[in-house]
Amino acid sequence: MHRRRSPHEPLSRAGRLAHRLVAPAAIVALLWRSTGAGAAPYAAGSEPDPPTGVTHRIEAPQTVPADTGIQWALAPLRYGGTVSLEGRWIRLEDGNHSSQGLVFNDIDFATHVWQPWFIQLRAGVGALAARDSSGGADAPTTSHTSAALTGRFSMLVFPASRFPFELRAEVSDSRVRGDSLGTDYRSHRVSLSQSYRPETGNDNYNLNLEYSRLRANNGGEDTVKSLHGTALRQFAEHSFELTAQVSVNDRSNSDDSNRVTTLNARHTFNPQSSLHVDTLATWNDVQLHSGGAGTRFDSSTDIRQISSFATWRPSEGDWLHSPSSPLYLTGSVRVVDAGSESGATAQRFRAFNASLGATQELTREWRLAGSLSATQLAPDSGARSTSAIGNGSVNYTPQGLTLGDWRYTPSVGANASVSRGSEAGQRYTLGGQFAHGVSRSLALGETDSLAFNLTQSLAALRDSQTQTWTRALAHSAGLFWQGSGDGTSQSYASLSGSDSRSWAQESGSFQLVNMQVSRRTQLSRHASWSGNLTFQTSRSDTTQIDAFSGLRRQASPGWQRFYSGSLSYENQRVLGVPRLRYTAQLTVNSQQLESRAEGDIDAPRERITESLENRLDYAIGRLDTRLTARLARVDGRSVASIFARVQRRY
Repeated sequence: MHRRRSPHEPLSRAGRLAHRLVAPAAIVALLWRSTGAGAAPYAAGSEPDPPTGVTHRIEAPQTVPADTGIQWALAPLRYGGTVSLEGRWIRLEDGNHSSQGLVFNDIDFATHVWQPWFIQLRAGVGALAARDSSGGADAPTTSHTSAALTGRFSMLVFPASRFPFELRAEVSDSRVRGDSLGTDYRSHRVSLSQSYRPETGNDNYNLNLEYSRLRANNGGEDTVKSLHGTALRQFAEHSFELTAQVSVNDRSNSDDSNRVTTLNARHTFNPQSSLHVDTLATWNDVQLHSGGAGTRFDSSTDIRQISSFATWRPSEGDWLHSPSSPLYLTGSVRVVDAGSESGATAQRFRAFNASLGATQELTREWRLAGSLSATQLAPDSGARSTSAIGNGSVNYTPQGLTLGDWRYTPSVGANASVSRGSEAGQRYTLGGQFAHGVSRSLALGETDSLAFNLTQSLAALRDSQTQTWTRALAHSAGLFWQGSGDGTSQSYASLSGSDSRSWAQESGSFQLVNMQVSRRTQLSRHASWSGNLTFQTSRSDTTQIDAFSGLRRQASPGWQRFYSGSLSYENQRVLGVPRLRYTAQLTVNSQQLESRAEGDIDAPRERITESLENRLDYAIGRLDTRLTARLARVDGRSVASIFARVQRRY
């Protein structure tokens, strides 16, 4: 949103124009009986009318004689619009409060050039006038008025062809949507898209350019520019895929800027069902700049790597094929070149790894596995190091035993490895594992089922360098329930937990708890509710080698928690009144994965971790009303809001 104006400051020319047009247009729209308008069809068949929602029967386009050529004329305009009266009240946890009332008039136009499949045009324009007041416990209440214009335009060239082109431009205001809980802002967005696919085959090419700018009422701007392209080429036994993206984010209020560049190329070779080769090359470059608090900080990171992974299972007639003892061969090669620069410090790192593995099933219970790998590390600021590792393992997994209603499944394994490195020297490890578990499934009626499992694992690992034994004991349990009720609901719930404890030169423990719940129920013909929740917490209190994997586990400071979920209720006919709808929605999320700083144009400007919203909608002919009450936590602070809207379509 543009800069706030004091009550005594004169409106701009656009503001005076909006003030003069909005109120008369609102009165006329509310009293005006809708008239017919010429329709601009977009394709043969039935299609909803975007401005009015009315479905028109579209006739197939007439064939134009070849001697007339393209007729550069617009079809009759199809139009429709809305006028809205809105009010919003917000209260913050520190006692500050604000209120806002606005009137908004918006109109859409749609047409096409020559034929619907040639060029489609859509445009819209809106004008709003608002009055804001704000105050707090220790501050007097102040009021001011403002006005703004919005608009949008889109052009589709050959939309139904193999090479469609699309142009979209939009200027919007957050006050129009009514869902902003923080600072109001104006949004400018432009996007260009070009696609192409041949007449035959699965090839596909797409190029997309987007620009988005959010401007808050305090003058701060958040701008994202993104260029994204994809190409897919398939023929015979080969498949090629190329993806490239460049995004730039600038923030004027903090003088922060980020540039993220990614390039991915993938080749898949699958000459027969038993052989599969997948090669991936990637390049990621991140440039960060921060200029807040009077300081300047610049950093950059780039990672380039190429990896190839192949699997082969000899089939009948191939060398090494054995129908009674199937053999699986795997191989991989990976090269990494990574660098980082921060201030006057620069580092570069290169790595190379190659591995070859084989797994053979001697019987249905016995399995042998072995692998060889070599690694070379070459940092610019240090000495080059090389290492080679050989692993071998044998595992015995019987089919399991049935003990009444329970199923018992044991497994035993042993592994040995030898490694030699230029820095660590020679190292031998010898380990063994034993695991067993019980599981049971119960049918709860005809539609519900309950499953339970409990496992216990023991492991021991001997390291030649430390000359000590690392012992570990782990337990895990899981409870799973799913049901469909009487056919009107679907439910799923799971609760699992694990505890692992190890003893070596020092003792350590690791715990993990995960819970998932989801349900959807059709309460009646018009009412339903649904919900889902995921919660996970983990803790590791020491750093030492894991006897199960042979890798070093990293300690974490206390319990690490993550949760996300939503709960919603919807009633399409409240109190038996047709078109009276009620919606309640609760959402929680401890993390925000989307970020404009990472190039996501659709990411929200505010970080909302909890939100409880109650909404009531009622429609009478062309008149729509909405009343919303919402309580949320935005960027760590509680915000309560009430929103009311009366809107008429014409």
